[in-house]
Amino acid sequence: MSVTPQDYIFLMRRRVYLRFTLTCSMYALFGTPPTLAQIPQRLDRCLPHPGLPDEISDMREEAHAKLPAASGATELKRTIIIDDVAFDGPTRMPDSVRERLVAEIKQRSYDADSSWLEEIEDASILGAWQDEGFIKALPSARAQTVSTDRTVRHVLLTVHVDEGLQYKLGDVRFRSSDPAVPLVFSNEELQKVIPLREGELFIVRTVREALDALRELYMSRGNIDSLVSAITDIDGEQQRISLTLEIDQGKQYRLGKVEVFGPNPQLEDLLKSALKSGEVYNHQVLRNFLKEQRSSLPPDTSFQDIDYHRNPNSGTVDLRFNFQSCPQMHE
Repeated sequence: MSVTPQDYIFLMRRRVYLRFTLTCSMYALFGTPPTLAQIPQRLDRCLPHPGLPDEISDMREEAHAKLPAASGATELKRTIIIDDVAFDGPTRMPDSVRERLVAEIKQRSYDADSSWLEEIEDASILGAWQDEGFIKALPSARAQTVSTDRTVRHVLLTVHVDEGLQYKLGDVRFRSSDPAVPLVFSNEELQKVIPLREGELFIVRTVREALDALRELYMSRGNIDSLVSAITDIDGEQQRISLTLEIDQGKQYRLGKVEVFGPNPQLEDLLKSALKSGEVYNHQVLRNFLKEQRSSLPPDTSFQDIDYHRNPNSGTVDLRFNFQSCPQMHE
């Protein structure tokens, strides 16, 4: 079936109509002039596609897919399927971890037009080795085609990993990013919230979890813009990596206005009773509220549905909650 210029124009107009309808809904909710450049997260997720650039690209692909190819056949997207993964030498990786990695790689499919082999090397294989303390591992993979057709290419992977040294965690220190401003928490308080212990394997994933835990701690006292970075000191002889966790504490904020938009008017009263104006903003209180009221909220509710409006001069932050359901579209 061929697509006419009229069909293509119809596709374009239909998508623009959907975006315009959602934007007008935003205007009715928040009382701000409608624009096509920026809309709230929840309404943006209601769109057929995540953003305008992706929307335009998808419209072109949709129309192009219906156009006859020059050879008379429709061009189809090809997929890579990994049938099996073999390692070409011994490794110190535990068998259970290696087997889980292979299963995860085989469960996924990959776009043949993407850098799928590099993705497997860097994200899957290297990530698995770094989570076992081999932070300088160098993986490489070769693909052998088993079978192929117009849409699917089946391959076997042969993987080689130069593991390097396996590192353990050295000491962990904390410091303020501004030497003139001391940390508001003691070393003992900071150490309690992070899953890092000297002498254990240096696991990159655990370090990331530690950074998140420190941010959560600071957000519990209103430092919503705090940043934590990890500075490493690698000792190859001792096979130890010491960490300095540098914390930009940011400004402490108190709660200003709390506004709620959604089908349940009781939620605003409940939120205002949990988040009182003038109190120090506590991210954990908000997290607990969303968990406790899960049954009263839209099923896809997340922190993306919350707008933070900072007022640096007054040191307050206004919270705007959008719990509206996606508006119904009419074809």
